[in-house]
Amino acid sequence: MTMATRIDDIPVEPPPRWLRVIETLVLSLGLPAVGWLISPDDPLLLDMGLPWLLVAAPLLVGIRYGFAFGFSSALISLALIGVEAWWHTGQPLPHHDHALIHGVAVVLTGMLAGEMADTWQRRLRQLAAINHGQRIRLDEFVRHYHLLRVSHDQLAERLAANPFTLRDALHQLALQFRHLARDSADNPLDRHGNELLTFLAHHARIQQAVLIRLDSRHRPCADGMHTFGGRMALDLDDAMIRACLKERQMICQRATMDHNLPSGGSLLAVVPLIDVHGDIHALVAISEMPFIDFQRGQLHLLAVLGALLGDLLLDAQRGLQHPARAAMAPSLARWVNQARRNRLSSLLVTLTLPRPLAQAHGVEIVDLALDQLRALDQGWVTRSDSDEMRLHILMPLADARAATPYAERLWHCLETRLGMDIRQQGARLEHREIDGKDSTRALLAELEPKARRHAMA
Repeated sequence: MTMATRIDDIPVEPPPRWLRVIETLVLSLGLPAVGWLISPDDPLLLDMGLPWLLVAAPLLVGIRYGFAFGFSSALISLALIGVEAWWHTGQPLPHHDHALIHGVAVVLTGMLAGEMADTWQRRLRQLAAINHGQRIRLDEFVRHYHLLRVSHDQLAERLAANPFTLRDALHQLALQFRHLARDSADNPLDRHGNELLTFLAHHARIQQAVLIRLDSRHRPCADGMHTFGGRMALDLDDAMIRACLKERQMICQRATMDHNLPSGGSLLAVVPLIDVHGDIHALVAISEMPFIDFQRGQLHLLAVLGALLGDLLLDAQRGLQHPARAAMAPSLARWVNQARRNRLSSLLVTLTLPRPLAQAHGVEIVDLALDQLRALDQGWVTRSDSDEMRLHILMPLADARAATPYAERLWHCLETRLGMDIRQQGARLEHREIDGKDSTRALLAELEPKARRHAMA
C-alpha cells in the first residue's frame, strides 16, 4: 500500500466485485480448513467454547466489504456447521449443544460488522465527493484571484497602451467566444483557435507559438494547428509535450531537470489549456518570448491563462450547440447515483421565459444566468411545445435551502443588467431537489411537460 500524501491518494471505492467474491470465499472456507488441519475431529472448534474460526471470517469480510458480503460469509459459516453435523451424524442438524447459539452469534457478527463498515464507507465517499467539489471551486477561485492580481498591477501602473485590464479583456473574449461557438456546430478550436492563441500571446508577451489540438485519445495531432509569429518546426513527440500531457501542468525549460527531460530543445514552454475538471483541450507550444519575461511571475501567468482558456473552452462545449436531453442525462445520472449511494443531494433549477420575452431578451438573459454558475454547476437550454425558452441549471452538492438565495441573486443580477424585472413579464424560476428517490429518466421526463413545481418567484 502506497503512502497517502493527499486525500485523492486514499481509495474510497471498493475493489471489483469478482475480487470481493473470491476473498469472501477464501476467508470463509480457508479458516475452517485451517481448523481441520489443527483438529480433524472438530474442524470448526465448536467444542472449545469459542468458535473463533467461524466468527473470524464474517467479521473480517464485513469490516472490509460491508453488510452484504459479511452476511454472505456468515451464511457460508452456517452451511459449514450443517456440513460438519451431517459428516458426524448423517443429519444436517448440529449435534453440539451450543451450535445454534454459535450460529446466531456468527450471523449477528457479520451483519453488525458489515453495517458499521457500510456506514463509515458511505461517510468516506461523502467526504471525498464534497472535497472534490470544494477543490474544483478552490481551483476556480485561485485562477480568478491571480487574474485579478495581474489586472490590479496593470491598473496601478496605468498602462497607456492598454486601457483595459486583463480581466476585462478575458471577459470580453468569453462573451465573444460564446456567441461565436453558439453559431457553429464545429469544434470551437477549428474556427476560433487563432483568437485564443492571439489573446494568450498578447497578454503573455509571446513572440512565437503554436496551438496544438488533441485527438480522441488525447494525443497531439498535426491537423488543425494554429500558429502565431510565423510557422515553426515542431516535433509532436517532443519530450516537453509528452511531459505536459503526463503531468497535466505547464512544463518549461526551467523544469526540465525536475522531470528528467533532455535540455537544449527548441521549445521554451508547453502550456496546457486545461479546465477546472482536469481535462486538457489543447496545448500551446512556445518557442520564442523576450528573455526578460522568461521569469517565474510571467510563467505563472501563462499557466493561469491556459487554465482560464481551458474553462472558456469547457463552457463553449457544454451546452448550447448540443441536444439538451443527451447532454443532461449523464450529469443527472451521476448526481442521482450520488444521492442514492452517498446521500449527497443536488438542486435542479429551471428558469422559464415566455415566448415574447425569449424572443426579445432570451439570449442575453441566458448569458447572464450562465455567468452566475459555479465551477460544478451546469446549464442547458431547451424549448417547450409553446415556444417557451427554458434554462435548466444543475447545482451539485446543494439542497433546497440554496434555492432562495440563488433566486434572489439571479433576479437582482438580471434586473440590474436589463433595467427591468422580468418576473412581471412572465419569467418564473422553479426548483427540484435531487434526493435519489426519482430516476434519471423520471427527472428528464418532468423537464418536458408544462407542469409547475415549487415556484420560487
